[in-house]
Amino acid sequence: MVRVKIIAVSYNSYKELSLYIASLDNAAINCSECKVSVTIADNSDIKKDYSIPIVSAIDVNLIKFDNLGYFGGAFAVSNQIEDIEKFDYVIISNVDIKVPADFFTILSNMTCPNNVAWIANRIWTELEQRDKNPKIVSRCSLNKLRIQKTLYKYPLLDYLYTNTLYKRKSVKSEFPQKEIYAGHGSFIILTKYYFEKYPQNHYPIFLFGEELFLAEKIRLADLKVMYMPSLIVYDMEHASTGKMKKKFYYKCNYESIDYIINTFYEQN
Repeated sequence: MVRVKIIAVSYNSYKELSLYIASLDNAAINCSECKVSVTIADNSDIKKDYSIPIVSAIDVNLIKFDNLGYFGGAFAVSNQIEDIEKFDYVIISNVDIKVPADFFTILSNMTCPNNVAWIANRIWTELEQRDKNPKIVSRCSLNKLRIQKTLYKYPLLDYLYTNTLYKRKSVKSEFPQKEIYAGHGSFIILTKYYFEKYPQNHYPIFLFGEELFLAEKIRLADLKVMYMPSLIVYDMEHASTGKMKKKFYYKCNYESIDYIINTFYEQN
């Protein structure tokens, strides 16, 4: 039996949450080899009297938090789970995701080497017509991170970059299964080998930089991130971050890059 724990972080996204739970339940119905449990970290500003949809193949519970941020909410859940490494996979995700009917079947049939801590699966976005993975193929240089930090400190520079050089970038071609540096943060599949190294986790930044944080922790543990395109989910597009004010968006991004630089680059 393959044990899967899903920790989904929701922010003012109750409609998306119901669709997300329904897709998880449908996928679990089709996989007799999986035991799936789901915990929702509800970070919503205004908590609704939300009723969890009726499910038949998964266990679901919801915990209400003050808004702790993405990894803040996820780790508030995972850090309370004793022996979390006994789960074969722990998935951290947004709720604006649709999981196809064969998802858990494919996941349960995968052979995961004991040096793989993170499976970066295909995350298909209909809006952009592309796979969001691999997010980052190779480790970022310190100079690149410093440039990103400067762009977030001065939003006008980021605006100019986004509307000029960024738009000229070609859409990345498809990649085969391969080792990468970091996957996309909207749907993260961590293996038990990650939690054997890091049963307790703390990321002090409210939002953004989560992929870099995990990639660096995995690198320091001499583990790997593997892009596996045969496993797919569908991204329904920014149900949470799309509602953010620009000033707060830049502030969070700046703080995340600053933290990554200070913690993992300038200390080495």
